[in-house]
Amino acid sequence: MSDNIIFSKSRQDTLTRQEPAWLSEQRRAAWAIFEQTPWPITQDEGWRRTDLRKIKWDNFHFELPMVDFGLNKIKNQKSKIKNRLVIANNKVVQSEIDPTLAAQGVIFCDLATAIAQYPDLVQHYCGSQAVSAPPSKFMALNNALWQCGVFLYLPKGVEVEAPFQTTFLLQGEGQVLIPRTLIVAERSAKINYIEESISQGKHGQALNVGAVEIYAHENSQIRYVDIQQWGDEVYNFNIKRAIGENDSRIIWETGQFGGRLTKTYYDTFLPGNGASVTFNGVYLMDGKQHLDIDCLLHHKGLATTGDVLLHGAVKDKSRVVFTGLIKIDPAAQQTNSYLKNENLMLDQTARVDTIPSLEIDANDVRASHGATVGKIDEEYIFYLMSRGIHRETATQMIVEGFFHRVFDRMHDEQIRQRLFKAVSEKL
Repeated sequence: MSDNIIFSKSRQDTLTRQEPAWLSEQRRAAWAIFEQTPWPITQDEGWRRTDLRKIKWDNFHFELPMVDFGLNKIKNQKSKIKNRLVIANNKVVQSEIDPTLAAQGVIFCDLATAIAQYPDLVQHYCGSQAVSAPPSKFMALNNALWQCGVFLYLPKGVEVEAPFQTTFLLQGEGQVLIPRTLIVAERSAKINYIEESISQGKHGQALNVGAVEIYAHENSQIRYVDIQQWGDEVYNFNIKRAIGENDSRIIWETGQFGGRLTKTYYDTFLPGNGASVTFNGVYLMDGKQHLDIDCLLHHKGLATTGDVLLHGAVKDKSRVVFTGLIKIDPAAQQTNSYLKNENLMLDQTARVDTIPSLEIDANDVRASHGATVGKIDEEYIFYLMSRGIHRETATQMIVEGFFHRVFDRMHDEQIRQRLFKAVSEKL
């Protein structure tokens, strides 16, 4: 697989933008890494079970004409949300923030606007600690060519219960979306953020290459909710990373339902003493969908905690790969961390590979993991059918109950209902 001309053309387009020197240099350095880094292959440990060879890279194009997204309908459906961004095919089509929050110093806007209006603040975080891990082909691609993005900033001591929401829309054969999200909560701030990804799926191959950076400062809390409902032919690659300082709390909540092939990293680094991370996730794959989730909990500070619960189901010829790692550094004494992945096989032709692991370099810790893969117990189905319930309905009820174990851990009732509806519709 070789770098194709479309990415080179987009690189040339970025050179003509009026951007600050630090960002241009950041893009230049990332492009150099992108060119020098080979595409992942199945001989690479992290990609052994995810093959990119069927992707037709030459089918992708930037700056395709806008299509009819039904934006008015989307806006009307979400009118109750006061803090909202809508980005369609890399273009901002709606941006709203509650004026009372803006008066308190809260910033919620697209990333390009943030760079123009708050350059020093954005420069301090964008592309810094959260993406300083070893070079990655897709991370470098996003760093070099991101076309749109979100900046959400909460000043010290500001707590906002009402959610902030961004909707990314991807539509059109060959369309490419390269978004970037940057979230910062200063000391003792509290925030709930929802990011949804939508496309209709009635087109050929499309591509999303996303990146998320989260910075939770001392005693802050950031809840990041990710609802992924890409179309059936979308190839989806993401790197989502968070850093938690002293006594901070990071909460990931995700529902994965769409896409032809998805590879997403959820990496959480806890250098702060007393920091914590919680991960609640569900997924349901069917057809020939392929989902690969890589979850890292890296404990670095003293007395940190981690809790991961991920439930999924697979149908038809779909495949799921889950790789979970709890990593505890020598200085991370008194860590308490747990990771669990449970799966239901709804068809014999589906496949699940679940690989939880521990890497512990401290001696005063509690760390464990668990994973299950199995079919629905026929006794459960028989019990429901004996009470006049059709087999298909009984199966759906059991699967929905299986997912409710995760839904019950989620904070927002509206999110629980939306994810439940997505599961029910797909079943």
